Amino acid sequence: MLTARKRRIMIVDDDNINIRLCDLILKKANFDTVSATSGRQCLDYLRNPACPQIDLILLDIEMPVLNGFNTLSSIRQSESLKHIPVMFLTATATQATVQEAIRLGVNSYLKKPFLPNELLEKVTAILGPNPQ
Repeated sequence: MLTARKRRIMIVDDDNINIRLCDLILKKANFDTVSATSGRQCLDYLRNPACPQIDLILLDIEMPVLNGFNTLSSIRQSESLKHIPVMFLTATATQATVQEAIRLGVNSYLKKPFLPNELLEKVTAILGPNPQ
């Protein structure tokens, strides 16, 4: 009998505390996680054919060098990456940032700080129930 592969979620944030928090919540819910501390690191991982497939990206907006908007734009412009769902996890939730996120093709948006169940509800809404 084949067992379903755990869904793999990439957490992209320049704050290690946020990465560890999301990692803990997601692993407890039986997801695999991968982390990146910059948009550049995220894109390098996604473009590397040797790296495991990502099912969802949790992406911070406010990051140095390559922010979340630019990272999302690069993902959506790539034929091999544009299918990957992206959810912004950010403290920046002005009307302008939400509109820009929608324009760029974000799948969901969660404002920090958030409760663990809020994160899991949004993840499940995008990916469906996680195989146990």
